[in-house]
Amino acid sequence: MHRIDFIALFLNPFSWVVFAFGCLFGSFFNVCIYRIPRKIFWKTSRSHCPACDAAIPSWHNIPVVSWLFLRGKAACCGARISIQYPLVEFGTGVLWVLVYATFPFVLLNTGSLAVDSAELLRFAHALVFSSVLLICSVIDLEHQIIPDVLSLPLIAMAPLAAMFHPELDLKSCVIGIVLGGGLFYAIAWIYFLVRKEYGLGLGDVKLLAGIGGWLGYQAVLTTIFWASMLGSIIGVTVIMLSRKKTDMKLKLPFGPFLSLAAIVLLLFGSQLTDYIITF
Repeated sequence: MHRIDFIALFLNPFSWVVFAFGCLFGSFFNVCIYRIPRKIFWKTSRSHCPACDAAIPSWHNIPVVSWLFLRGKAACCGARISIQYPLVEFGTGVLWVLVYATFPFVLLNTGSLAVDSAELLRFAHALVFSSVLLICSVIDLEHQIIPDVLSLPLIAMAPLAAMFHPELDLKSCVIGIVLGGGLFYAIAWIYFLVRKEYGLGLGDVKLLAGIGGWLGYQAVLTTIFWASMLGSIIGVTVIMLSRKKTDMKLKLPFGPFLSLAAIVLLLFGSQLTDYIITF
């Protein structure tokens, strides 16, 4: 894995193609984020206004641009449109560019294009994995759940992803699923026995099992460590900034921290390791 040259990345026209497609798929991810937890994914095909239920025309569904053009308000009834929509769209575009920067499968040689097949497999693996984690994270932040319709397919598809990945293998994948799910399930069960309350949801257990399957068992403990560090720092910060500083039982969803740690480990793991060793 190479270091990312952000200047070259910015000047690379294919990066902008990937960014545009990322924003487009981010618009679809917003549909998933809204409909999946409400269990209405298949009930309607057209996007509609959540305030007045009017159908949204296609020219009002252009990623990021439409929200800016409409000034964050629905054209049909004037209801305020959550900034979550353009953030998810733009964030997906940036995420996809970072994935491409880490696994640049398109090679420019003397004016001609060539495709590195191994790097393409790594790119596709990272793209699917990080996109599913992005959807899970936003849903978890909003609803405090990680739907089985996302986590269970992530686990089920892990062996297939490992079979096509140049570096992963089926043994590492299966051990990762068992270790990730089993370890978190044991922690959740011990916490319940001691505190008589749930500290971790089964959604987190399934999510870590999926992460272990897609990244291999070697990534499980590192993901837990960095996710715990991020969760602790942000949790303490929120408590300190909160007006109710005496409330030490702040509940933050752990799924986003697991997802962020896993994505950073996948895209920048070797660079972070080199930096820590050098430091």
